[in-house]
Parts: sequence; C-alpha cells; structure tokens
Amino acid sequence: MTTTTSNRAVRSAFQLLELLSGAPDGMRLARLVEISGQPKTTVHRLLNTLAELDIVCHDEDRYHLNARWQRFGGEQFSAPIVGTDGRHLAGLTLRTPGPVACEATADRLRRLVADLAVAVSRRIGVRGPV
Repeated sequence: MTTTTSNRAVRSAFQLLELLSGAPDGMRLARLVEISGQPKTTVHRLLNTLAELDIVCHDEDRYHLNARWQRFGGEQFSAPIVGTDGRHLAGLTLRTPGPVACEATADRLRRLVADLAVAVSRRIGVRGPV
C-alpha cells in the first residue's frame, strides 16, 4: 500500500467515524455509502476493520460507534415525543461537537431539548414528554 493509498484509507475511515458520531441511532450501510460518496466495497471493508478494532459495532441493519468511542464526539441531550396514548413516537437529540464543561450550560441544553420536544408534540397534535 502506498502512502497516498494509506492516507486515503485513513481519511475515509475518519469520515465514516465522523458520520457515525453524529448518528446516535446508528446508520445503515447504504446511507453511509450515499453520504460519504465512497464505493460500497470500501465502506464495508473499512467498517469491518473498525469492528475488528472494537470501535464500531453492527446490530441488525445499522452500524454504531461502540460506547467507549461515543464519548469523543461530545455530549448528547435527548427528550422523547410521546403520543396522547403514552407511546413513544420519536425523539429529539442534540449532540454537541465536544464536551460541555459547565453544568449550568448542560442543564440549559437539557431544558431546551425538553421544551423543543413539547413544542414539536403540540405542533403535530400529541402530548409532550411527561
């Protein structure tokens, strides 16, 4: 493997890791191929290598960052959107690009996401989070 080829592989792998870090629910292979613009065989090969290194896992039809690698992407604040019958319909998630150092800021972000979930619930005609 030449330096140019190995550099390309490293860049491609980091691109996939960046995409996965922004997808808390994981991503399907087809979507990773579409967004990355890389050939399907390349994406699949890189994901297999990342899985062998215990960086990425594959469950059912989605690829995810393993838990210990997710912490490098920042913090995540989530709130459910709940239907009038109490069923979970969807979720809202805000992911920061890096750690949130101040607990007061983290609390404000939690409230913001919860308030947005309530607003979305009202907008689509369902009850907000309880």
